[in-house]
Amino acid sequence: MSSHGYLHRFTRKRERLINPMDRASPLPSTSVQNQAMSESLPLPFLPNELVVEILSRLPVKSLLQFRCVCKSWMSLISDPYFMKKHLHLSTRSTHFTHHRIILSDTTAEFHLKSCSVSSLFNSPSTVCDDLNYPVKNKFRHDGIVGSCNGLLCFAIKGDCALLWNPSIRVSKKSPPLGNNWRPGCFTAFGLGYDHVTEDYKVVAVFSDPNEIYSECKVKVYSMATNSWRKIQDFPHGFSPYQNSGKFVSGTLNWAACHPVGSTSLWVIVSLDLHKETYREVLPPDYEKEDCSTPTLSVLQECLCMNYDYKKTHFVVWMMKDYGMRESWFKLLSIPYLPNPEDFSYSGPYYVSENGEVLLMFEFDLIIYDPRDNSFKYPRIESGKGWFDAEVYVETLVSPMKY
Repeated sequence: MSSHGYLHRFTRKRERLINPMDRASPLPSTSVQNQAMSESLPLPFLPNELVVEILSRLPVKSLLQFRCVCKSWMSLISDPYFMKKHLHLSTRSTHFTHHRIILSDTTAEFHLKSCSVSSLFNSPSTVCDDLNYPVKNKFRHDGIVGSCNGLLCFAIKGDCALLWNPSIRVSKKSPPLGNNWRPGCFTAFGLGYDHVTEDYKVVAVFSDPNEIYSECKVKVYSMATNSWRKIQDFPHGFSPYQNSGKFVSGTLNWAACHPVGSTSLWVIVSLDLHKETYREVLPPDYEKEDCSTPTLSVLQECLCMNYDYKKTHFVVWMMKDYGMRESWFKLLSIPYLPNPEDFSYSGPYYVSENGEVLLMFEFDLIIYDPRDNSFKYPRIESGKGWFDAEVYVETLVSPMKY
């Protein structure tokens, strides 16, 4: 029996023992005798250690309900140690049962939906849940710019960040950045976790190309202090290719370019979230002349580099050991269908146990199976046409706890 089923049976039995008279009709005499015997028996007992082990493996939705069982469970589920244990088990789940993907549709109203990653891979049809975005003015959003330990980060007009855990429906909005924004400026965000201070941080890289010799100014938002502070500028001459930094091994990473004559040199700029220092991470030795501008992603907690090769294949490299150039290896080479037009693959977002890959193409999610070079299109009920996506894990991490 699963841990969820055992706890349900245990709770129901506990209710029957505590409320034996809540019945609509009189009990037969034998039932009265059995009831009297059961009242004399002690309540079922589980050691605290076993209760913690069972509860820490349950979905967040169940845990939110079980907080009402008794005061001790309420205290346990709210305890920081329990939250960390649940987070550890959820992120390490080999069956990705706690992983979900958030999707924003292509309409101007910024509708958000969420569905199970496991269902996309294993079910013929997937039901999406509508999410109530916590910002009233939905037209001021810039999109999803990061995910870390169940927290999602949204940029709002390039001037502040929203941290939101949709699993527990708790959010926190940062103060304004206070940059002198004007047309042509851009802000590249990233969300990560400082393991030393146990603090979640948002990094904002601000660039104003209107200024001569413009430098990319960098500010860090600490969830613990609820404030921004300026740190060393982004390495001179490099501009982030994409709006969101990718969190791996305590660092945020951007693909960045540097003009060299008529060409552009690109590297990966890495920011250590604790030391708040930069370094360059070298890309793999790949076919630079025939490729599109690279982007970054994260799969299985490893940094990945992605690009189009001659518009015939979408190539994914993975860095097995972060920071070690020799650990790069070509993970995937996904073919394009004939006449791909102007669309490219987005992602990849997830890799299943058997190697299937979840991507997006032309506003639809697709799954590629490298074993036979086949594609399938997950059917999502009451939803179609996606503009953005981000995988997150269901956790109890609250932005209001800091």
